[in-house]
Order: sequence, then structure tokens, then C-alpha cells
Amino acid sequence: MDWTKSVMLVFICALCSVAPSRPSLAQQKVSTDWSAELAKAKAGIEKNPKSAFWHNQAGVAYNALGDFENAVKEIKLATALDPSDPINYSTLYAIYKRKGMHSEQRRVLLDWLEKDANNPLGHFEFGYILEGEKYWADSLREYQLAKRLATKVEGPAYIDSSGNMYEIDGIRAQADSAIDRVTKLSKSATPK
Repeated sequence: MDWTKSVMLVFICALCSVAPSRPSLAQQKVSTDWSAELAKAKAGIEKNPKSAFWHNQAGVAYNALGDFENAVKEIKLATALDPSDPINYSTLYAIYKRKGMHSEQRRVLLDWLEKDANNPLGHFEFGYILEGEKYWADSLREYQLAKRLATKVEGPAYIDSSGNMYEIDGIRAQADSAIDRVTKLSKSATPK
């Protein structure tokens, strides 16, 4: 995986509730020049206007620079150009989550899981959404599925069918407490 894609995945992990297993860029004292990354993405788009990868990269850079509207526009374009690549959905999900746009993040997360039903991070995030909606049984099911899927993965990252990596050590570290928490919430909500 090239450095730019690695930066994007650290960005996605940082936006999602699961922390990356390796030190983040900030922890590694690596500074990303997002203006330079945006210029690189724009140059890639100039050469290949139908490149979902470069539109995704532009969206990530716009978001890092605080330009939410252009970030969403670029990621949606990347999704339209390559609807089979789950990374476009996970990136859009992370941007919506960061902005607290619940209905949008829920919708795009379901699209993400439709494209990549075995992604432990996607199921963990869906468990989180369902927990917030107080659908305890459904949330518990998603957290348990995320844990099962994560245990099947060797190493710290799940790799989807498009070759995108999702760090899952955070899921491994948080799954049991999420399952316990939702189990207790479910029991306390059940009439006696």
C-alpha cells in the first residue's frame, strides 16, 4: 500500500470510534501537509478525471483542511466512479460521523456493509450506531459479529476485496466491553 493510502486509513481510523493499533501520524511525529496532498490529488484528477482513487484522496484532503462540502462532493464522486470499492463508503461514513450527521452516517454505513459484509470495523461501527438508537439486541449482534470477524483475521489489519486495510486491534480491545455494556443496558431496559 502506498503512503497516501496509508495516511487515508489512519485518518479513517481516527474518525471512527476504534483507535488505530499502530501509532497515529501525530504520535509518529509525522506532519502531513494537506495542501500538498490536495495538490497531488488534483494533479491525479487532472491526468485521470475518472479515477475514484484520486477523487477519494481529494475528499480526504479537503476534509482535513476543513472543507466539508468539497470533501463530501469528492467522496461521493469516488463512490459513483467505483461503487464496488468499500473504502469510499467507509471514508464518507467517517466524515459524516465526525460531523455528527447520524442519518447520513447510518445510511452510508449500510451501503459500506453491503459492499463488504465481512468488515469487522463496519460491523463494530454499526453496533455503535444501533447502541445509540437503543436497539440493544441488534447492537449486541453487531458487536458479537465484529468480534468474531476480527478473531478470524491474522495480524492487526483486515484487508477487503479491493486491497484496503482496516486496522482492527481497537475492535479486539473494545469488543468485550461493548458487548458487556450492551448486555447490561438490554437487561436494565427489560421490564421485570
